Amino acid sequence: MLSVLFRIKMSQDGTKRLSNKTIFAIFCCLLISCCLILLKTTIKGRINPTPAASVASSPSKYHDPPETKSGKCLKNYFEDVLLIIVYHFPFYESIPLLESFYNETFKNFVICGPKSNSLYQIMVVDLGRGWYGYECVGEAIRRYPRYRGYLYINDDMVVNWWTFYKLDKEKFWFGAKIVDERCHVLGKRPMLKNWPWWSAKTPSAKACEVSYTEVIQKNNHSNAHINITKLIKTHLDNGKGVKLCFKTWSDLFYVPRKFSDQWQRISSVFYKNRVFLEAAVPTIMSFLDSRDSWEKHYGLYLPDKYGYINFANGKKVWINYNYDIKFIHPVKFHGNITKANKEKMTNEIIPHSKQFTKC
Repeated sequence: MLSVLFRIKMSQDGTKRLSNKTIFAIFCCLLISCCLILLKTTIKGRINPTPAASVASSPSKYHDPPETKSGKCLKNYFEDVLLIIVYHFPFYESIPLLESFYNETFKNFVICGPKSNSLYQIMVVDLGRGWYGYECVGEAIRRYPRYRGYLYINDDMVVNWWTFYKLDKEKFWFGAKIVDERCHVLGKRPMLKNWPWWSAKTPSAKACEVSYTEVIQKNNHSNAHINITKLIKTHLDNGKGVKLCFKTWSDLFYVPRKFSDQWQRISSVFYKNRVFLEAAVPTIMSFLDSRDSWEKHYGLYLPDKYGYINFANGKKVWINYNYDIKFIHPVKFHGNITKANKEKMTNEIIPHSKQFTKC
């Protein structure tokens, strides 16, 4: 490229000199190159993961080695999994911190959030105050198909990923218990009042009913994508014969490849109808596989213990945290009040995590 631009003129004395135009062209070319390098090193957040076609999918590579099965060496364990870190709000200042925590084991990840950013590459999805974050998984599946699985986590949590080494990547992973008595029976009136998201904060009970009907009608003839007869039966079995809109915490879940196409199709319906995250996720899963088959990898949800208080300063977080729990939520990293949380991550948790990849 430069050879085309470099026009060398001969002076009267026979020496080679560069014309002013050539010098200017060289300068512009170098300036553009420097800008591209700077841009590449400035923008963070891996929005372009490894092409899925090149991702290994052999279970033996990840499950058979003794050091992997014992949980001692996990540097390749998540190589075929796409991590999706979801920001409900555009508080992207914690991206470098989270990247340093996850990137050595999750070779491929995307940052999903409600707005683009000049410093970080964001997969933008309208999350509606974070209420519909599950659509980040649907969008990731559409953009980056054929991964062995898709792991959803929120930015305001600490995931002890080294506790995941025994989980089956061919199954759903779920992080909280479902209490059937707190689930909405489709068509039942009056609606439950034991959870404000059913009808107070959002009309998710009605939206879930609409979504159920739409999924059934849209696929009333089984096709190559969805076996509607099997879908209905699986959902009824999971509800013990009752059509339910399930609900529970859904800040961490995993969708295996074999369900990924059906997941993104059903997710798009629930998302369009604005079903709240904690009702949409377990209900979508209930269509696709038996609850008995899900990998129950339950984490610690601090509101279950303390109620809905502000956990930003970390005082309630770290007295409950240890390296053996699956994950803890919420853990905030935005603003000055979270200084202790950032220091804990930087000085203790991240160094601890390195032992599982330095092998």
